[in-house]
Amino acid sequence: MPTGRGKLFAGRKLWPLVLLATIAIVSAGGTAAGFVLSSGSAASTSATPPMSSTAIAKAPLPTATTTVPTMSGATPTPTVAPGASVIITDTCGYSHKANDDPILDPGKPGQSMAHDFFGNTSTSATSTAATLVRGSTTCSTSDDASAYWTPVLYQNGVPITPLRNLVYWARLDGTSPTVVAPPAGLEMIAGNENASAPQSTKVIDWRCADPATQSVSDVPVNCSGTRGIELRVTFPSCWNGTTLSGAGQTNVVYPKGQVCPTRYPVRIPTVVFHVVYPITSATDLTLSMGPGQQGSTDTAHGDFINGWNQSLLTALINGCAGPTRTCGHVTGADAQVHPKKA
Repeated sequence: MPTGRGKLFAGRKLWPLVLLATIAIVSAGGTAAGFVLSSGSAASTSATPPMSSTAIAKAPLPTATTTVPTMSGATPTPTVAPGASVIITDTCGYSHKANDDPILDPGKPGQSMAHDFFGNTSTSATSTAATLVRGSTTCSTSDDASAYWTPVLYQNGVPITPLRNLVYWARLDGTSPTVVAPPAGLEMIAGNENASAPQSTKVIDWRCADPATQSVSDVPVNCSGTRGIELRVTFPSCWNGTTLSGAGQTNVVYPKGQVCPTRYPVRIPTVVFHVVYPITSATDLTLSMGPGQQGSTDTAHGDFINGWNQSLLTALINGCAGPTRTCGHVTGADAQVHPKKA
């Protein structure tokens, strides 16, 4: 198995988790300037929007500079108005399987556990943020060429090809603290691939792909009569403001209570994967654990490298978090927002 994962009590190691598990989302929006970016490791349940697994070729994108706010100390989270729809959603179809991991096993093709990749169709062990942007994508907007991946799910030893990954950019409600778009090239990891027991449902949540209200579960559930089994992976939303690389698993953390720790003052949207598998039975399920290896579903996790058109992602986050509340599902070459109907 790869040796770089799970070394620190961060990223896939579980921090004290107090992130809300429901997707009736809270937080805030805006931009300002102040931090220097470094690429080194030192420095709802609701009905699913229409999906497509067809790759969309991207047109050349404008150059964008990501700015983040100057802050000090902890940043409190405001209360959300009941029923507020303050999320941006982006559906990314399944792209391919590969034994690659560009965050933790970069430049080592075939040496990682098997992963299912969504979004950018060229994601491999050699991918970087620079190679992702402007790439072909399976996402509902061609402006999102990010790399999203999860370990391969097996049933009775047979790999199950997922249908899609619905990505939420959530917790955008309120006026303080400021929530900013993730910076260009940010890498994040959620979940613990070395877990020996079910993880917190605030990070890993199994449920049925069905709009009906249902209880969260820390293990896969039987979903007879639904579209399939769904894996939800909730990412950290507090960034240290300097480190883009996720390899050290210390660049982002979960809020403590409803507050970002002082060393992680930059609030970014809460990214949530909703990966749907076309099976309804939870019996004999395993996850990839390494090349040719399978193990417990307790080891579920997700990875993300930001390959968005940065200027458009920033506009989307600001538009949803701002007073106009322009929120909803995004599609097309210009990331058009389709607000959810009341």
